[in-house]
Amino acid sequence: MITSKKKYNFITHLLKPALIMTCLFVLASVTAMAQAPCAPVDIAPPTDPALLVFELEGKIQSYNNTTRTITANGMTIFIPTTVLVETRNLDLTGNITLANLTDATLEAQRSIIGGTVIASGDIVFSQGASGNCVSMNATRVFVELAENGIVGLLSDVDAAAGSFRVNGVLVRMNTDPRFPKDILDVGSNQLTIAELATHEGEDISVGGYYDAAQNVLFGTLVETEFVKALPGQDGVAITRTEGRTGNRELRVEGQNARNPQGQFAASVTVFSGGLDAAGTQCVGTQLGTAAVSSVDGVWSFRQRNITPPTQVCVKSPFGGIDASAVTLTN
Repeated sequence: MITSKKKYNFITHLLKPALIMTCLFVLASVTAMAQAPCAPVDIAPPTDPALLVFELEGKIQSYNNTTRTITANGMTIFIPTTVLVETRNLDLTGNITLANLTDATLEAQRSIIGGTVIASGDIVFSQGASGNCVSMNATRVFVELAENGIVGLLSDVDAAAGSFRVNGVLVRMNTDPRFPKDILDVGSNQLTIAELATHEGEDISVGGYYDAAQNVLFGTLVETEFVKALPGQDGVAITRTEGRTGNRELRVEGQNARNPQGQFAASVTVFSGGLDAAGTQCVGTQLGTAAVSSVDGVWSFRQRNITPPTQVCVKSPFGGIDASAVTLTN
């Protein structure tokens, strides 16, 4: 199933229709937002600060580097110089400047016009010649080329050609430097196309943008259901951690890969703490072991009457290892 580990969010933010205005605005700078001509609105500035926050999701109609604006849904959003545009994950805070996002060479190859923008920010009321005008100043902006995706069975992995198929659909990884291109195992570890080859026939999900002219789905996020194995060893991936401070309980779940001989380890050892500097050993106190399923490599560890650690490390006797921060709750 496609999730939002790195970038993709197929279930996006809901809009706030009452806050979507019909006029267009251009704001001139971060510190001095000059009022552009607009159709006046027949409302006064709200007294509730919560009503001064807007949210927009829509198809990108145009952009302007000089005025630092993106227009979508008939509304022009001003992006201050202090705000980076996010292209990886809706929940992150920004990774690229507006100028780099709209680079002329890259735009000539594939334009963000027609893509999706999700923005949030503040509404600014000012007195115009014929009534109140409303300006909008973005605090967060997320842009993606499209929300295309497929979930299915992996086949036809061709590392030399840099391609594979999912339910028969040809997939290549995105080459546009403005957007990510991640292939992840179940523990969010990076994979290569070559490492997919031994997992043909298994479930895989691809999110990205479809190119009808080339009949190719270009992937920005590919997620698998298996664990990356280390050379000559097996692999370990922690998929869930939860520490309950009130109940004094720790839960850790994960999955193993097979070793080169095709075997799953019988068990894994769980430690409080992280990895050593070399990344090959767990540091901290040994908490116990968890039995590994001989069918699919899944395991689960639970310990009560413990002050949950902030980090755990799990190691297989075959060499696989992984560490993760613990999500603490009451």
